[in-house]
Amino acid sequence: KNITGSYNYQNVKQSGVDDMVLLSKITEDAIVENLKKRYMDDYIFTYIGPVLISVNPFKQMPYFTDREIELYQGAAQYENPPHIYALTDNMYRNMMIDGENQCVIIRTPYK
Repeated sequence: KNITGSYNYQNVKQSGVDDMVLLSKITEDAIVENLKKRYMDDYIFTYIGPVLISVNPFKQMPYFTDREIELYQGAAQYENPPHIYALTDNMYRNMMIDGENQCVIIRTPYK
């Protein structure tokens, strides 16, 4: 399964890593560089462990279609590339099946 049919894990070096816990060095510079690489290649979602970071692309993206809903629904969180649907589906299942409370924090820069 993949989102666009062209998502290729061989492009990790050019597009950064999906989960920043996999960075060889976890420093502020490495995190910023990884997010920048992914942003430049239109990968707006990145994990850092169980946390999902989303960078506003300031343009229309093909990440919010019925196809993505089907791809992520019922899949393990790390089975597909990072996406808000993976996070929310995982949270929903934890809430319904395990009875675990869930929390979402959405932070946007303010002016």
